[in-house]
Amino acid sequence: MKAHITRRFAARTTLALALLSSLPGASAAAAVDPRPIQKQPLDHVTLALDRKVLNPVRAGQATGKLTLTAFYSDGSRRILPPAEAAITARTKQASGNVEVVVLDGDKVVAKEGGVATLEATVVENGKTFKAVTDVVVTPFYRDYHQALVLKLFMGMEGDPVERLANDPTFREGHEVMCTFEEALEVIRKTDNLTRGMPKIIYLVGWQKGGHDHGYPAWSEVNPKLKRAQDATALDSLRWLIREARRFNTTVSLHINMVDAYQQSPLFDEYVAKDCFAKDENGKLLAAGIQVKGEDMYNVVYPKEWEAGLAQRRIDGLIKMIPELKEGHTIHIDVFIANRDGGKPISPWHAKPENGGLTPDKYVETQRKIFHYWRDRGFDVTGEGTGWSHPPGEHFIGLQPMSWWYSWNPMEIPECLGARGRTDRGGDGDFRFGSSMHGEEIWKQDKSNMPGFQGMFCRTTLPWYFLGRFERQKFENEAVYFSDGVVALTANGKRIIRQGDFVLREDDNLFVPALWNGKEIIAYSRPGYENKAWRLPADWSDVKSVDLYHITLEGCAPLKKNVPVTDGKLVLSLANDQAVSIVPAGAKLTGKVLP
Repeated sequence: MKAHITRRFAARTTLALALLSSLPGASAAAAVDPRPIQKQPLDHVTLALDRKVLNPVRAGQATGKLTLTAFYSDGSRRILPPAEAAITARTKQASGNVEVVVLDGDKVVAKEGGVATLEATVVENGKTFKAVTDVVVTPFYRDYHQALVLKLFMGMEGDPVERLANDPTFREGHEVMCTFEEALEVIRKTDNLTRGMPKIIYLVGWQKGGHDHGYPAWSEVNPKLKRAQDATALDSLRWLIREARRFNTTVSLHINMVDAYQQSPLFDEYVAKDCFAKDENGKLLAAGIQVKGEDMYNVVYPKEWEAGLAQRRIDGLIKMIPELKEGHTIHIDVFIANRDGGKPISPWHAKPENGGLTPDKYVETQRKIFHYWRDRGFDVTGEGTGWSHPPGEHFIGLQPMSWWYSWNPMEIPECLGARGRTDRGGDGDFRFGSSMHGEEIWKQDKSNMPGFQGMFCRTTLPWYFLGRFERQKFENEAVYFSDGVVALTANGKRIIRQGDFVLREDDNLFVPALWNGKEIIAYSRPGYENKAWRLPADWSDVKSVDLYHITLEGCAPLKKNVPVTDGKLVLSLANDQAVSIVPAGAKLTGKVLP
């Protein structure tokens, strides 16, 4: 049942407003019409909130103030106190249908992550008037809709089974594909290409044995990734986390809470405490295999939680790597609740006589895990919400970012559920954009990063811009945002514009780098000659600009004092070239080459 909170009052509107208007210090808004109050017919009411996004984990961001305004037939308007209406709040979108907000007079207080609808009802002269507005609660430490979120593959030991023999992950040298020292170089170059955009990078295969080895244990860092000058691989990992901050990057970990292997030091304990999946007959169930000789088993979340083992390994990881807490983020891979087709992970435990641990019970425990991490200062990101979970379960309000995104973007605001990369083979839907993955590019060539800059400019750059606006409607295949921003296909071209300011025309981009203040990044996939771009409205005082070529090593000066005529800049770009544009003489952030 949806969460409901109702405040009903019987006082008459006109009397309360007369008293309100006569009070010393009454606001101008509360006394818009100073004339004696007449019984003008009420035309309509509106409901507004001074803060439409509430965040209960950040100080001072957990409440919003409601304003209910009455509009009369003569054009006058008055602020109505809450006593003059019935105001309700109901959950619209939230995992577990939890209570997202509660009302306290004219205050809206955040409770759990999700979207809630506020409704005010005013009865006047036998007529009923209603007004609604939504409020979003984002109980997250980080703004994932304003950060580039990536994965960096470090290595994976063992020989692949036949079905994976041609997987590029298992090419020559796959045991160590990137050391911790090499990772910092990847991060430095990525920061140059992205012009310092805030970034989060999750390390894959950081633990002993590399990717997916050793689970459920997280207690030993891969010694093959160690720097020569450090005593242990753990020291090297902690060094990397600290050093990456210099390049606008939070380094965290890619972990897994469902897979398990016999080589793990925790395997026997989990068997003894009945925490692994079993088949119908009660025999340990091997769920799959990637590496020869290493069968994979699955953890039964409810049993692990009941035994206190999940809590123990979470706390142990945080204690081992205290720097992680400063980043406030962790990534849980393959955080599933059932097998394909809704089949239980452990058929034995799903039987009523063995606990009745159906997928719904797994989800209940997963919600506890999300909260446990949050209580310790961490957001939990993941992949593919909606797959391998019961129908309708998308962890809305619990998981702030997903690769292979499956939320409805017109129902879930980007600040509540951010789009990691959405398309394994392409750029995804240009009308929304997305963050990236990065992993597949770095696997191919972590030194030169072929294609990284282009994908960043085509997907993440416009996505970062669009993420600051509210999605208002989807009409005729066009997405309309607040403040006049629209993404649509017109005359066969993919367009993003704000009024007459065009940010995208197919694979030609001209997008403000908002995290850097007054800077624009222009990029072209095909290249062009002498194309005129209108500058945004807040550049109206700019008469000339400086251009810099964006490279792996920093920004190289290209042209100085390029004139702006009638608010337009004429630009030429080579194919797959990106340039930074700043007002002439402005100091550029980041590294500038001689």
